[in-house]
Amino acid sequence: MATSTDWITDPKGLGQWPTPEWLVERALDTIELPDEGTVLDPACGDGRWLQAVHRRNPRLRLWGWDIAPAAIAAARTRVPSATLEVRDALVLDDSRADLVVGNPPYVRPQNLAPEQRARAWTFSTATDKVDLYAPFVERMLQLSPRVAIVLADTWLSLSSYAAFREHVDPHLDLVARLPKKAFEATIGTVLLVIDPRARHRRGRLDAEGLVEEGLVRLVDGVFSMEDEVPILEGGSLLGEHLRLRMGVVCGSYREWLHKGPPTIGDVRTCRGREVRRFHIAESREWLRYRPREMLARRPYVAPKSRALFDVPDKVVLAGTSGRTLRCAVDTERRYPLDSCYVSEGAEDSWLLCGLLNSAPVNAWYGARFPAPRVKAVELHRLPWPARTAGIADAARAADQEGLDEAVRKAYGC
Repeated sequence: MATSTDWITDPKGLGQWPTPEWLVERALDTIELPDEGTVLDPACGDGRWLQAVHRRNPRLRLWGWDIAPAAIAAARTRVPSATLEVRDALVLDDSRADLVVGNPPYVRPQNLAPEQRARAWTFSTATDKVDLYAPFVERMLQLSPRVAIVLADTWLSLSSYAAFREHVDPHLDLVARLPKKAFEATIGTVLLVIDPRARHRRGRLDAEGLVEEGLVRLVDGVFSMEDEVPILEGGSLLGEHLRLRMGVVCGSYREWLHKGPPTIGDVRTCRGREVRRFHIAESREWLRYRPREMLARRPYVAPKSRALFDVPDKVVLAGTSGRTLRCAVDTERRYPLDSCYVSEGAEDSWLLCGLLNSAPVNAWYGARFPAPRVKAVELHRLPWPARTAGIADAARAADQEGLDEAVRKAYGC
């Protein structure tokens, strides 16, 4: 069996992430192959999905498309019986298949060539900051009512994929989480199976096979992979009271950070790893905060305004805590780095700190947004309770039990 990856000519530009062989086999175990007809992989790479299908049912007709000639050449070696073409799957025609399988490309449409980008944005699911895989899956559904594909899990919850979720929901049969770093990447991945039966099953899939765990539901506009999905009622949203903004993005840490003692003009800083619930551990690092110099030498940095950081108190939220929120009130005028979010607004910082550290809010957030990084746009959707008595005081006292009780009363749960 061919195992070379020489056909991967431009992994970043073309979004090429080959599917591990074990995952191809276990993914095919979750579906019923047709007895006869056509199976298509519209981003076939070296043909490993088609080869696995052929082993299971040699009677099936196999199609494979890919925009990379090197990939099609590799697929011809691996699956000589397949019909293979150098072809862009997003070019519309009347092609149809009995089953579509595979792993779509992962590229931001903004990074595509102008002609390809224009083509991608004609699809209804290509909104906001979606990856190319969103219109690609929409195209797969045009090609066949049955689809089995591996995807990043970003579509489950991120606001940019709202149109994608609505498009997929009526056809969703299975979403199965894959092991961490199944693709040697930090982002989570899932197997998505689309079928007219649309049973909305959820589970996890690893080298041992599929374990079903219940149903996946569309709650508050996002797909939840949890049994319990807390509902918090509020009169407004967090984003109407406060905003969470990213900390300083300084490019090269080695250039702008140093351990003390400070020099003139240096400011205290912290990273996400130093943020605990209710307090911030001493980082012993100082930031050479020189906005003009930073912007001149590192055009992609984001010094922001001193007014965001140089205030008597503000909330600092660890941005890499994933489904568990962790924040503290900073009273030492720190300039947190890009692994943190900083609050901006007139509300009591201890009130926001209490809400974000509470068990009810963590349950609400974790059930909806299980990604490894917190997104401010997600937290801005948190319902803001109409009653807030006791929350700020419990947070100031770092009284977790009292805080959780106060927040439950605030939300009436």
